[in-house]
Amino acid sequence: MDLQRWDRAKELVGNTFELTTLIQKRCRELVKGKQRKLVDLESRNPIQIALEEVLQGKIHLAPPPPPEVGGHLEVGAPSVEVKAAAPAADAPIEVKID
Repeated sequence: MDLQRWDRAKELVGNTFELTTLIQKRCRELVKGKQRKLVDLESRNPIQIALEEVLQGKIHLAPPPPPEVGGHLEVGAPSVEVKAAAPAADAPIEVKID
């Protein structure tokens, strides 16, 4: 993997943890066949595909939800949700980390 491309993607996403989480979730979707790849890339490596989708702005993190009022938030392993646009639309996929 090209470290310059990784650093560029990290700048787009925010930090290493969020980029890793985003790529991990997207790879799961690509491998399980839930989603088709959003970029024209000859590679079949899901990590390279997900990284290229980040670099082209096809997938990104969704903003965090507002905090609960009057309650407490549970701390645990982050759950990630990917929101995909309609197949024909050029809108990027949003990923939400809870």
